[in-house]
Amino acid sequence: MNLENKLFSQTLIDGALNYPDKPAITCRDQTITYGQLKTAADRCTLKLAGAGLQKGDRAILWGFNGIEWMVAFFGIVQAGGVATLMNYGLKAADVAGLSRMVGASWGLIGGNTISIADPAAAAKALIDGGVPQNHVFPATAFVAPDAFAPLSEEENKVLEGLLTRTEPRDSQVIIYTSGTTSLPKAVLQSSFSVLSNVEGCIEMIEPDTGNSLCLALPTFHSYGLMVAHAYLAMGRHVFLTPLLKPDTLFGMIYEHKITDMCSVGAIYGMLTAIPEFEEKLSGQLRLCIVGGGFTTPVEMMRFEKLLGGGKLLGGYGQTECSPVITLETCSDPLEKRAVSVGRSLPNHEVRIWNEGTGFAPQGEIGEIVVKGPSLMNGYFGLPEEKQAIDKDGWLHTGDLGRFEPDGMLQFAGRIKDIIIRSGENIAPVEIEQVLMEQPEIRAAKVLGASHPIWGESVEACLVLKGEFDEVSFRERLKTRLASFKIPSHFFIYDAFPLNENGKLDQRTLQSDMVRRLYETNLKAAVNEGLRILDLKVKNRGYTIVPSCSMIEQLADQIGFDEEKAGRIRLGVEEMLTDRISNAFEENGEIRMEVLLMPEWLRLRFTDTGRRYLLESEDASISARIILENVDSYSTAETEKGETEYCLDYTYDDGFDVTGYLMQFKEI
Repeated sequence: MNLENKLFSQTLIDGALNYPDKPAITCRDQTITYGQLKTAADRCTLKLAGAGLQKGDRAILWGFNGIEWMVAFFGIVQAGGVATLMNYGLKAADVAGLSRMVGASWGLIGGNTISIADPAAAAKALIDGGVPQNHVFPATAFVAPDAFAPLSEEENKVLEGLLTRTEPRDSQVIIYTSGTTSLPKAVLQSSFSVLSNVEGCIEMIEPDTGNSLCLALPTFHSYGLMVAHAYLAMGRHVFLTPLLKPDTLFGMIYEHKITDMCSVGAIYGMLTAIPEFEEKLSGQLRLCIVGGGFTTPVEMMRFEKLLGGGKLLGGYGQTECSPVITLETCSDPLEKRAVSVGRSLPNHEVRIWNEGTGFAPQGEIGEIVVKGPSLMNGYFGLPEEKQAIDKDGWLHTGDLGRFEPDGMLQFAGRIKDIIIRSGENIAPVEIEQVLMEQPEIRAAKVLGASHPIWGESVEACLVLKGEFDEVSFRERLKTRLASFKIPSHFFIYDAFPLNENGKLDQRTLQSDMVRRLYETNLKAAVNEGLRILDLKVKNRGYTIVPSCSMIEQLADQIGFDEEKAGRIRLGVEEMLTDRISNAFEENGEIRMEVLLMPEWLRLRFTDTGRRYLLESEDASISARIILENVDSYSTAETEKGETEYCLDYTYDDGFDVTGYLMQFKEI
């Protein structure tokens, strides 16, 4: 097929020549043929060029999967523009920021989470991002009835001239990295890189593909874009759905007798949860391509068993490699496919690299690096030192892996995910594998968190499928993991957060885990008595008014009513008044601490003066006032021989001290 030195337009040209009347794309209730797809894309190209789009102009394409999206994509790149693919689920401010990042000057808006409610708000987001108002178009304008009218001879000549604007290695696509673990980068791809990837994937899987594909991935994603092009290049019928809803996908696959599917593990899992899956789809789906992997090898094996003879193919990739780096084939046994991510694409070289020692031998874990025609042109706007491709042409993925003797690659996690606990490097994936072997665990993600002593702690987020007894669970882990690898805490979730691509949203999960960890540590601190104020009175001239006012304000914030807040202030005032007099008779000093306890506010006073017996017969007037207004009073002797005086005030009903403190913590 030799696509790697072609432009994107070659897919359209070949399709229109070889099977002009064959269905190319179906979405909702609309189907267009390969001939119609080319004509609509050509007309879109002419309209954009006629409106002034120049070679290299960045054009935002922002919408759900659909025919108009595909037409607009081909229109932009054929006109010489750079199709800048925007996530359809982004907020307006994010879209504006990403548009400004790349200096976008055009915008084509399809249905997205903003435009379906307010088209004007979607247009405003692009305008706020620097796109001129007269350069913002609805994508539906390019699939109007006249879009399929044949081009005139003059129009064809203009189109031929436009197609010469671009060379295969020019940057023609910008795809933002997902940003699940870091801020997005704008990846520059060319038709050379994408179609090289298409060519390599087709070579590995074409004999096993069927005649139609359900593409349950967003086309703004690198994998969705590549798979769409691969199946169009093979002349197959591609079915798109605007939103990835399992019920909708199930109905579409069954009704149209679709043979192949491409999605993420989470979507496949939701499909198999539909009661009729095995009855209606077993034996129909022949090839299922998965991006992002399954939570466990067992889940993958279970799904393939339900397919009734179909095959499930995984792989590994990055947007920076357009995107596939390794891919499995139907000839690989299931037990290998379930634990690996396949072999490298033809004409691509994949190695394992360790800083300081160079390329690693087979079996050793290190960073996955790749070289080949699918590599990106670079990150838009970033300096050389922040690019991921080194001077020798190797893309450093930031991922860890190792090769099996048969050439299959095993993924071992992200380098940045490595947890360093007391100097020990800990790979989360190793712990996750052990966690997933436990019968009560459905999904597990291990993350690091800042720790004041160890540097980082090991924390586990779990989705359960059975009863969870932490004590017995920890005992089992002790037989499989070194003590420093056993998670400090287990945080239970109903489900992990996913991004629009159906992949784990690690940034959101990490943020929530840190919040929960802080809350857990806060509760433990409160149980011991969390000190929030510590003052020392060092001279007779010290005025007690500021301290009294401060405590009264605190009592008010906590939710004590005005009467009780006054009683608390009175207790502080009387105690300080009395202790100043007694303490300084012996040149002592007074220490006042405010502690939040689980059920009460504690005011603790300590000094080096003579012991103060509030309950004695000769107690002062201050002592009697304190005892009349405090909920509980106690004394204790410290290790230094000093006396502590504790005034306790019970919280009002419904007050949650941990919740109160959480509002002051920015996670």
